Amino acid sequence: MNIRESSYGYWSSHRAFMWVAVGAMLGIGNAIRLPSLMAEYGGVLFLAVYLLGLLLVSAPLLIAEWMLGRWMRDDLIAGFGRLVESAHAKRIWILIGGLALITAGLVLSYYSVIAGWSIAYALRAGSGMFGHLTSDGASQVFLHLAKDPERSLSWHTLFLLAACVVVSHGFREGVERASRRLVPFVLVLVLLLCWYAVRRGDAGGALDLVFTPRFDNLGWRGVMEALHHAFFTMGLGMGVMMGVGSYLPIDAPLRRVALVVVIVDTLFSLLVGLAVMAVVLAAGLQPTSGITLMFQTLPRAIGGDFGGSLFAAGVYLMTFIVTMTSATAMLEPLSRYLMDRLRWTRVFAATTAALLIWFIGLGTLASFSVLEDARLWGRNFFEWIQWLTSSWFAPLDGLLICVFVVSIMPRDLLRHLWGDGRQWLYPVWFSALRYPARLGLIAVLVYSTGLLDWLVSLWEG
Repeated sequence: MNIRESSYGYWSSHRAFMWVAVGAMLGIGNAIRLPSLMAEYGGVLFLAVYLLGLLLVSAPLLIAEWMLGRWMRDDLIAGFGRLVESAHAKRIWILIGGLALITAGLVLSYYSVIAGWSIAYALRAGSGMFGHLTSDGASQVFLHLAKDPERSLSWHTLFLLAACVVVSHGFREGVERASRRLVPFVLVLVLLLCWYAVRRGDAGGALDLVFTPRFDNLGWRGVMEALHHAFFTMGLGMGVMMGVGSYLPIDAPLRRVALVVVIVDTLFSLLVGLAVMAVVLAAGLQPTSGITLMFQTLPRAIGGDFGGSLFAAGVYLMTFIVTMTSATAMLEPLSRYLMDRLRWTRVFAATTAALLIWFIGLGTLASFSVLEDARLWGRNFFEWIQWLTSSWFAPLDGLLICVFVVSIMPRDLLRHLWGDGRQWLYPVWFSALRYPARLGLIAVLVYSTGLLDWLVSLWEG
């Protein structure tokens, strides 16, 4: 079956598609997690396993999602419905599209809250409010923001409103234009942050901490963490890349663009993480990870000087921008589903999707304030949403996509989706998707859900 024409149009160019794909991948998790994991699990050895995971697991699945989106040219549920009919498969496979939409909405609901905090911290850092903070003082600044429902709600609302406005303008006039302008700006900003870190931070200490090989620290857990991060850094299993692919022209160079976005994403993660670590180490502090690094350790590290305040403001501004480009890419498939299924206008569909995500995000806001002590089996609302999306929904959806493409789709259709270019790469891609990608995704799913730790404890004990 031939690839049909898109009723909504296409990305304006292959380069524009590349910027959109890069913007969809960049995010707060990429910038602060990779160097921290390298420092904890074996340095450059961890990086080698991570790059191998990108090559054998993430890149083949990324290309597969783009190919599926380009063939479907539809919302994810209706598109998988047509794909299932063409493959003469059971209707239950349509659940892949539904699970992807649910995952994207849930992830965006707490991304929005964290991005809202980034806006608030950028303003505070730029005004010099973080001068000479103690550990308790930094914690109090964060808790004062996070535990104030009104302030957090305002920033959460403003962020989703901005994302809604971008998507409402269309995938070309909104999503593409935002990515083409914001992503290059972010890359320049990252270079400026690195320049400051080299001049004022402990760049040598950061490089030594992150890249020094430590064989004893890698272990099986380091390998699993590398595979886990290689999967999530690409934004896979959430329908984002299939949504991006639905506007791809037939002659788009998928393999070349995939290589470019993987390289840019990896360099972005390393440069930002190293810059932040260099500044933290220069202040005599130990680098942490996650929210603690961004909202408690970094404000303590910058001191009271003007350059440090600008550096921190740049980090938080960068966090806001990359989360915004990711958010618009996540909101687009949800809006497209409402447009196609309910025949709504783009503005009404984007507004409805953003409003629904806004309501879900209230649970994350409340998890740091009025519902902080409301826990089910040891987790509050935010921790449940984060655990379900990162440990179950996204890796499970990625695995189902992999199995569907390899085992369900007709071979002639798959070859047609690959196109005429670089035919020698097709068996390599198919073999990677069939064996290392499927096995890697099974390993990610078993590890992220805690089943592997349970099995290891039984083995050792």
